[in-house]
Amino acid sequence: MAVPSSYNDITQDKALRDHIGWAWYDRTFYVPVRWQADKQRVVLRLGSAHYNSVIYINGVAVTSHEGGHLPIMAEIAGSLKFGKENLITVAINNTLTPSTIPQGKIVYHNDTTKYPPGYFEQQIDFDFFNYAGLHRPVYLYTTPQTYVDDILINTNIDGSAGIIYYKIFAATSGIGPQTEDNVGCSVKLLDNEGDHITSAVGCVGTIKISNASLWWPYLMHSNPGYMYTLMVAVSDASGVLDLYPQKVGIRTLGWNSTMLTINNQPLYLRGCGRHEDSDIRGKGVDYPLIVKDFSLLKWLGANSFRTSHYPYAEEIMDMADQEGIMIVDESPAVDLKGFGKELMERHIAVMQELVRRDKNRPSVIMWSVGNEPRSNEPAAKDYFR
Repeated sequence: MAVPSSYNDITQDKALRDHIGWAWYDRTFYVPVRWQADKQRVVLRLGSAHYNSVIYINGVAVTSHEGGHLPIMAEIAGSLKFGKENLITVAINNTLTPSTIPQGKIVYHNDTTKYPPGYFEQQIDFDFFNYAGLHRPVYLYTTPQTYVDDILINTNIDGSAGIIYYKIFAATSGIGPQTEDNVGCSVKLLDNEGDHITSAVGCVGTIKISNASLWWPYLMHSNPGYMYTLMVAVSDASGVLDLYPQKVGIRTLGWNSTMLTINNQPLYLRGCGRHEDSDIRGKGVDYPLIVKDFSLLKWLGANSFRTSHYPYAEEIMDMADQEGIMIVDESPAVDLKGFGKELMERHIAVMQELVRRDKNRPSVIMWSVGNEPRSNEPAAKDYFR
């Protein structure tokens, strides 16, 4: 089966197109002995798998995940055979229930005069196809044992100067978060040509750039989507342990009772909702199609879109950052109803994953917790409060 893609439209098999339940992916791969000799963390990262998934390495379950559209990561060094062939198995189940995000239900048809025994169908309220599979790239990579675990970026402007506030989170495999008592942090800021501008030391800090190039939306500036690169380093007494390049767009966002502003200028959103779907690939990442879609958006004079009705691929989000297209970043909570505790816990978990993934993107100007919920239900008020 092609990866990344939805499996539904790849063949001429109607049963596969309409399949509900478990689907299994197998792939062999080779891991060099050097990774073991260097004592590296080995990380498996799946861009998304819809909907429930269990990942096995050489027959051993290494992680599981509920929900499509967002990344799945696991350290797998302990399950690998270095210098030999390995087997990855990904089991994916696209069944939706009243407590999944998005929701659905399974309906069994017991009339055997019309349906075969055990026949059921998946019923959904949302108005798009429930594509399933490994929709985004699968990566295997290494990091040092102590590594950059997360970065938090905020920005501001002061006259013609740009301000970057950063916080670096370091962690050690098997131990957890590290503090500045154990590791040091430093950063270097590069412009969009890769030239060094300034540096700073510390896991928490502020950088001020004179005559900064701001991140502007398309059609609001002659150079929209300007991105700096913050080179983040984590080190100890032995030297630099890990490096990570974090893209940064400097911009402010504000609002009052009458308007939305970006960089203190009035902002008008022109755009649309859209989908990731395409012929054959379904919701699979399609690089030429991404470029084409952004070209069409700019041809329309649009400066924004909503990721209706789920988080989009990181490749799409990267393009939005680079092209100056603003994003309303939406969770997969579409047409919610029956607002109970289990659903809320799943909804909160999805939002946490989404914000962790996209929090530093200048293109993201709003978070959408859901689309067209049944807000007339009595329980909806407390649910969304």
